[in-house]
Amino acid sequence: MAGNRRVQNGTKAYVIEVFERFLMLWLFSYLYVLLNFNQAEGWLPHLFTIAGYLALFPLFVVIKTKFKEKILIRIAGVAMVSALIIMGSILFKEEISIYRSGIIIFLLAFLYLFGALIWYFTRDNLKARAVIFFIILLFFAATVPFDLQPKLYAIKEIRWFVNLEYFYFLLILIPATYIGDIMQKRLASPEGYEPMKGAEKPLLVVTLCGITIVWEMVALYNGWLAANFIVSVILGALLLLSVKKYIPAYRQIVLPAVVLLLAGLISLLIEGSISKSPCTASYCFITTSISILLLVIIDYKVQFKDYPFIGLILRIFSGAGSNPLMSYITFGNLVMPFMQLTGLIVVYQAAYPEGYPWIGVARACLAVLFTMSLVALMSEKKIYWRA
Repeated sequence: MAGNRRVQNGTKAYVIEVFERFLMLWLFSYLYVLLNFNQAEGWLPHLFTIAGYLALFPLFVVIKTKFKEKILIRIAGVAMVSALIIMGSILFKEEISIYRSGIIIFLLAFLYLFGALIWYFTRDNLKARAVIFFIILLFFAATVPFDLQPKLYAIKEIRWFVNLEYFYFLLILIPATYIGDIMQKRLASPEGYEPMKGAEKPLLVVTLCGITIVWEMVALYNGWLAANFIVSVILGALLLLSVKKYIPAYRQIVLPAVVLLLAGLISLLIEGSISKSPCTASYCFITTSISILLLVIIDYKVQFKDYPFIGLILRIFSGAGSNPLMSYITFGNLVMPFMQLTGLIVVYQAAYPEGYPWIGVARACLAVLFTMSLVALMSEKKIYWRA
């Protein structure tokens, strides 16, 4: 959606902005790691970590002021971040190295670069985008059996910028651009965005989506490969039939979800296991499918945004989701050092007794919701981080 707005500025401006955002994302992947001193002993490293978190605001916060004022704020941010990293290196013996970056943000930076360019040059040609998708799939099939990614990663001198997984994960991003195009057109519709309008039995479709997601979680966890495929075929058929009959507007979205799910399960039968790293085709296809089904569920839930509890949950999720950079590091770079400084870490650690894993799961859920709430509060105050 943001891409559609930037297209109006022309190809040159769009490409320049994409590269600028890519470089800022790549920089972010280093800074939040270099500013995290939580592994050092004592209370001072945690205080420095919080200071580092705050120092990222002048660098990445969205600033709506005059250009000169904006530049001065950015320069102040560079100065604070640089000073903290140098002091942390001296005081806590933290290494400053090109090899110390957050792998997830690193991968996302390159995914953004390739994905944004692919979308731009194929935005009016879905066939060309599909061809690129299959070329990447062939590249995946040709390189994974030879363990090319781990072999390249073993070469220290190039691992800081070479990682084949940023090509592999385009198997997630390219289908996502197709779904994004559909959503953008619906949101831009003169009639407004009301996907559930005129739907006869939306709850049936939403329930089937939920059952499919839960089943996949259970079946994948337990390794029920054959049973999972059979049940998923049945659930997929029921989903397509119910959508066709009751919510036709969702056919464009649910069909690729079902196709990707079945493609992922076929890949899983071939690969034998599913994992994010090393990346497997089954992971790319199945997680994309689940994400699309979750989108259908959230669309349904939005109807009840005026209900206090549902409205609160939606505000938390939408607020945190609209501030992804802040969401990603707030727990490790703000909440965790705060708990260390205040002693709340003792309570947090005690909430994971040995032999009771579900208590640990509940603890993690509460910690994540609390962190998301902090970020959502920032979003509601119009405070955003952007690369």
